[in-house]
Amino acid sequence: MAQESKSPIQLGFIGLSATGWATVALAPPLFEEPLSSKYSLVAVSTSKPESAAASAAKYSELASQSTGTSVTVKPYHGSAKHIASDMNVGMVAIAVKVLDHKEVASEVIKAGKDLFIEWPAGVRLVETKELYEAAKAKGIRTMIGFQSRFTAYALKAKEIIENGDLGKILSSTFIVSLTGFWGRLMPANYDYTLSSSNGATMLDIPGGHALDMFTHILGPISSLSAIIKNQFPLTTLTDSDGNPTSRTVPNDSPNQVCVTGTLANGALFTVHFQSPVKEADFNWIINGENGVLRIVDESDRTTKRGFFDATPDVYLNGEKVVVDADNSTRRTGLNWQAFANGDVSQYADLEQALKVKEILEAIVRSSEDGRRVEIQ
Repeated sequence: MAQESKSPIQLGFIGLSATGWATVALAPPLFEEPLSSKYSLVAVSTSKPESAAASAAKYSELASQSTGTSVTVKPYHGSAKHIASDMNVGMVAIAVKVLDHKEVASEVIKAGKDLFIEWPAGVRLVETKELYEAAKAKGIRTMIGFQSRFTAYALKAKEIIENGDLGKILSSTFIVSLTGFWGRLMPANYDYTLSSSNGATMLDIPGGHALDMFTHILGPISSLSAIIKNQFPLTTLTDSDGNPTSRTVPNDSPNQVCVTGTLANGALFTVHFQSPVKEADFNWIINGENGVLRIVDESDRTTKRGFFDATPDVYLNGEKVVVDADNSTRRTGLNWQAFANGDVSQYADLEQALKVKEILEAIVRSSEDGRRVEIQ
């Protein structure tokens, strides 16, 4: 049962600087109703004092405007323990590089504060498991930045399936092709994603987001067989304008991921992630005994990355279904709202993050061992 917070959640934010995902998509919904009545940003933390001061000034003004009262957001920098130990902070949001997830989140958990952390919530399964176990021992609430389950098309698909319009689910085919990343070229500031040991590959990041959405709608995966392949062992880094530099680095991250298997409900599934391609693709078909759901993006595929900016249409038995307008801030806003309302059936926590990591590890293990893997 949902347990809505009766007073605003006092939020501290690590990694909320002048630019980046947190500034563009995570923070803006917090300053608009209904979230401005459910959350109160009280502190920010960045790596340097100058950026912390600038961020605090910016969000003090935004918070004051949204509430109609004078609000002062505290600036912190350096170690996460500073903001985590602030007695006025009840929850801490983390939006930093995956390589820093465990260190930063551990300080928050030690302080006994509720936690929001962006996916992938630690490097590989081992770090996510350590964070999950620590948070469980402390009894704190956690939320993961799995915003894809809140896309308009995902919400509509879940509604249709739960209404029984398709009947028993028989199979699902999900194909996502991405442009730009994890190939011959890669932006220099993302070079860390080319090493599979850093847990930020195509499979880890977009693959993890997609598999959370996939299983949130269709249910758990019970077994799978997979083939993953790296077709670009050397990658040239590009500058801020997208031009190739003289720097070429090793790349051991997969750019092809093909998975087949069974869902817990007995349905069969196929998933194919690939990058880079000239034209992005997003094509998801869900077949049931009584109908078929087709979710496909038929817009200009040369200008899209293929998953995070997909705006697919939804068709039920060939008829187009009306879906709500969609954008990244709407999705993150719905995630924040589900947490504030205590709707644990809608938002993902560290336990769900652990389940997705177990799927990702099973995919790698299946490909390496050449065998089918059962998932508990």
